[in-house]
This record gives sequence, C-alpha cells and structure tokens, in this order.
Amino acid sequence: MSWDVVAAEAAKTVTAGVGGVVVAGAGGVMRALLRRLGALPNDPEKLRDAILEAGERDPHFAAEVSVALAAVAGAVTESGVLPPAVFLDRDAARVELAEPGVHLVAGVHGVGKTALVLQVSHEAAGRFPGGRVYVDLDVYRVGEALQVGEVQAAVLRQLGVPVAEVSLAVMAEQYRRALVHRRCVLVLDNVLGAAEVSALVQPWPASLVLVTARRLTDDLRAWAPTAPVILHGLDEQGAWEMLEHRCPGMLAAEPAAARELLELCDRIPFAIVQVAVRLSRRRGVAGAVAAVRDELASSDDPGELILRCLGQTIRELPDATVDDLIVLATQPVRDFSHEAAVAAVGHGVDRLIDAGLVVAETRGRLRLPGLIRDHALRMLPDHAVDADTPFERLLTFYRDRAVAADLAGGQRLRRYQVPSGLGWNPSWSVPLDWLETELAAIVAVIPRAFHAGRFVEVTQLCGALEPLLTSRGHHWRISGANEWGVRAARALGDRVLEARIHAAQARLFTQLHLLDRAETALTEAERLLATTDDAHMHSSVGEFRGRLAEAQGDYGAAEQAFRRCLVIDERQQLRRAAGIHHRMLANVLLHLGRPQEALPLLATAFTLTDDVRNAARAHTVAARAHLALGDLPQARAAIGLARQMVAEATATQYEVELADIEAELAWRGGDPETARARWGWIAQLYWNTGDPRFDRYLRKLNVLPPPPR
Repeated sequence: MSWDVVAAEAAKTVTAGVGGVVVAGAGGVMRALLRRLGALPNDPEKLRDAILEAGERDPHFAAEVSVALAAVAGAVTESGVLPPAVFLDRDAARVELAEPGVHLVAGVHGVGKTALVLQVSHEAAGRFPGGRVYVDLDVYRVGEALQVGEVQAAVLRQLGVPVAEVSLAVMAEQYRRALVHRRCVLVLDNVLGAAEVSALVQPWPASLVLVTARRLTDDLRAWAPTAPVILHGLDEQGAWEMLEHRCPGMLAAEPAAARELLELCDRIPFAIVQVAVRLSRRRGVAGAVAAVRDELASSDDPGELILRCLGQTIRELPDATVDDLIVLATQPVRDFSHEAAVAAVGHGVDRLIDAGLVVAETRGRLRLPGLIRDHALRMLPDHAVDADTPFERLLTFYRDRAVAADLAGGQRLRRYQVPSGLGWNPSWSVPLDWLETELAAIVAVIPRAFHAGRFVEVTQLCGALEPLLTSRGHHWRISGANEWGVRAARALGDRVLEARIHAAQARLFTQLHLLDRAETALTEAERLLATTDDAHMHSSVGEFRGRLAEAQGDYGAAEQAFRRCLVIDERQQLRRAAGIHHRMLANVLLHLGRPQEALPLLATAFTLTDDVRNAARAHTVAARAHLALGDLPQARAAIGLARQMVAEATATQYEVELADIEAELAWRGGDPETARARWGWIAQLYWNTGDPRFDRYLRKLNVLPPPPR
C-alpha cells in the first residue's frame, strides 16, 4: 500500500493538531513519530516524506505507526455478521487465524471454510472494535469479472461509512483510508485469484483479514503474506459430533459402522451433511448406519461420494420435488429470500430445505450450493421441466415488489408503465432496504427477462431502482441494469422511456465524474426527445444538462441550461420543477460571483416549493448568497431556517454542508473557536470515514489562528 497511505495519514493526524483539532487517539501516532524522528517538520509534505523514508528503512517502525494509526478515531461498528449455529473442531486453525494480519484459507467446496472464518470473526470480535464485515465475492461477479468498486462500497457500508458518489479511483482511496484507521475484521469469501484480492486487501497489521478460496492457485500462494491454512476433513471427534447433531441417537448403536461411514466421507462437512440426509430417512430402522455405509463403500473419492449421496437423495424425492430442484437451479438468482423462492417453485422449496438440498443461511436467505446446482443442471436434459413459467413468476414477484417500493417514496417523474393495484406492505421491510437487499437478484433477472422478450418488465425494474441510486448509490450495478433498460425501451419503440433511462445514466455518470460518458448518454437523451412534446422530460433532461455543466466547471453553460428549464416549467406550469430549478440557477449564480441576482430567484423558489426538504435546500443556498454579500445576520437567519427544516425532514445528509456554512459565519464574525469546532467536527468525520475531503477541511483549519493555550 499501503505504507504510502499510512505515512500520508499519519502526517495528517499530526498536522490536524496544528489547527487546534485533536483527532481522537492521535497521541499514539505522535509518540511513535517523536521516538523515531525527534523534532517533526512543520510542513505536512516534508513530514510525510520523513515518515515514508523512515518506514521504508525500518519495518518495525512502519508496523508501530500502522497499529497506532488504526487506534485513531476509535470507530466502533455493531456487527451483523453471525457465526455458524453449530461449530465443531478446527481448534488449531482458530488459534492461528485469530492473530492480526492477513490470512488465506483454502480448501475444496464443502470443507467448511466459510463456517471457520465466520466462527473466528465472532470469537475475535472483542479485540477488533472497529467492526466486522463479511462479503461473499460470488455475489459481486458478472461472469468472471469482479465488480471491485461495488465490493469496496459494500465493505464501507457494513462499517457504517457513508459512501460518496465518486469515481472508482476515489472510492478505492476512501476504502484504503477508512480501513487503515480501524482495527476491524474483514472476511472476503470465495476469492478466485490474486488480482481480486490485491485490489481489496492491504497489509493492515492492526486488523484481521480472512480470505477464503476454493482453489489455492499459484498466484494466490505467491500473494499470501502468511502460510495458507489448507483445510481438510474434521478430526474424528468433530466429525462424529457433527453427524450425531444431525442424526441424534443413531450412531451409538453402530459405532464401528459410523466411524467407517465418516472415513468414507473423508470427514468433510458437506459430505457429512449429505450422509446425514440419507441416515435421517432411515431413523428407527435397525442397521441403518451400516446400510448407508454399504451403499457408499465402493467410493474412495469424497467428491464422488457426495455426488452419489446427492443422487440417491434425489431419487428418493417425489418427482414434483425433483422438478422444483431443477427449476430452482435454472434460475439466474443465486441468493433467494424465502418469498422469492416460493414465487418461483411454491412451497416445494420447503421440501428441498428439509432434504438438505437448499441451505437456509443465518441471515435469513436461501442458497442452492454450487455442487447441488451443478448436479441438478446435469439432470435437466432427462427431465421435461418448464423452467420458463417459474422464471416469469419470479420476474413478476421482483417487478411488483420493486415498483411498490418505488411508489412508496411518493410522487416523482416516472416514464415506465406503472402496473395498477400495487402497494407497499410495511411488514415487508423499509422500501429502500428491500431494494438494496434484493439488488443483486434484480440485476441478475434483468438480462434473462430481456432475452425472454419481457421488455416492459425490464424497464419497470430499471425505473424502480432510481430512488435506490439517489439515496444509497450502487452506481455500477444500476448502470449495468440500465444498459439492458435502454435496449428494452428501444425494442418497445418508446423514445421517451429510452430517453429517460439514458438521462438516468447521464446523471449516474456525472455523479461518478465520468463526464465523457455522461455527455454521450445525455446527448442521446436529447436526440430522442427532439421530436417529442413531453414537457416534464424536456425539463428533467435540461436539469441534468445543467448538473453536468456544473460538474465540468462550465457555470455559464449551467446557467443557460437552468434558464431553459425555467422557460419550460413556466410555460407548462410545472410548479415543483420550477421551484427546484430557481434554486439550482441561484446556486450557479453564486459560483459565477453574482449573489445579488441569486436572491430574487430564491424568493421565487420559496413561493413555489411545498416540500420541506427542497425548502431547506433553498434556504441553504440563500445563506451562502447572504454570506457572499457580507450580510451575516441574514445568513444566520437563513441557515437557522435551513436547520429547522432539515430536522423536520430528517434529511441528515445535509449536516456537513450546514456545519460548513456555520463555521464560515463564525470565522467571519470573529469567533474562530466556533469555526474551529465546526470545521474540526467535519474533519474528524471525514477522517473516520477515510473521505478524501478531509484534506480540504484540514486546509481550512490551518487558516485559523492558533487555539488559545
């Protein structure tokens, strides 16, 4: 890394004190630097270079600074990562893996890698107060390609770190900085190779990083900073306890046969589970253990034994349940809620759970293990199952729930076909939470829906994801879905709908600062709308044009774009849009140094704005306008109103902007200590989250006079 990142962050920790901001826990960093460097340079760049050079010469010093830095900020995150319900054996591995550092765990499918690292994560939690994170990388792959930015965002969200609308490069920087400040546990399950793990893992010596891989490839072996832990079967006692737990009372009557059966399984947990399914069907039958042993005795390969167990288990199922298994295996979704699985195959999924073929995981999700999925798919040519009708039911389930979640957010511009009769049931969860939980599934069904000619449903799903993008990001996943949405709208011949999705892409790319791609998408949206008279869409696309111009730093073009929006709004009496666009134009005029012209626009915006959140935004811009004109009393009044309205709207995302204006007011009003407190709070927040904007507020703090001694 990462030592470059550590050195830079250590220098910033010390430099923050110059501005009078004491970053929590920074004393340990200061003491480590003073012991090694003596007098510290006042210039932050020189200090960074001195730390960097000393650490490169002395690895022990580098490790000491890294550990001290991880204690800074003291971020504590409640964990939602649950350990396995029952865990047996692996005592030596648990001790080895609990030590801080990066550990790689490898082994064949079903050997218990995930259970082991989750158990270690649970047991070690008390020593790593920065939080626990679990990410299954298989969920974030498109084909063989890992969506690294989405994984980084998922890690930050689990740590409670707000994820900014930024480019992949800035996201990667925030990810590195946020984790270097924490003593946490990070579990990355199912890595495929060194390229993936190198983008996600740095040598954070104060944290515990657990990585699992099904195959210990040469590049992973070379990458691993410590000797990989290669899992084989459980020990004899652990294997016995696992089988006994699933088949209570059956082993004691036939101990010799039970031990031989476990040896046939090579004591691999997944094989034991499949054998337990076979045994449980013979409960109460004399000699059941020996009978199952004899059935499987011809196999010396645990993999073959697992497949034979699967085959025998499946042969004993009713035909309808076998069909349900094959149908579930053909679906593009890998991780189901119970409701989604029922939508696809009905309550036959419960029989599959009882048979041990579908796994009910601790987080309330259902999963078809890879070996079982592959086995079921090999059976497909010999079974005349209808996989399309269940997919249509699954698609309808996701479409109805997603659109209901979108509608629950209230009125906004929608151009997809809204089905009638949809409403949100509060027992289903918070609408945005449901969209976020099911995002991977929704994105997975969209391509198949397109190829099935279900173009309307594709566009409905894309449209329903817009509020999730606005509130919580997930830019790259939603961008991929929108590419299918554009093709579906084009297939429907709906130019307005296609323009809407292009415009959504433009907004998304603008937020990611991919301005060339935003320009391409927005130009296509404008072309499609050129022959239509949809005033709302022309106004909306014009707004996105203004936002793009702002991002490009072309405030003159932004002004022209928003003025065109206002012409449309006033002609078509689009009251809500006009209120928003008056406020956006006023904000652009502030960037152009014309605050006096902004105030009348804001006065109009107040009369046109009915919702509290947008009214708060208008008062925030008004505070900046009055501040630019030197009218501090009016600026204070405006920011006070903005604060009241933000609290009423529970719009916590604006807290930093309000605090920044309050600090500027205090500084200009001769109160540097209040300014220091407000800017210091923002700097501490950005420090805790690894946000690159920390540097901006550090510069502001260093403009202030030294704090009183």
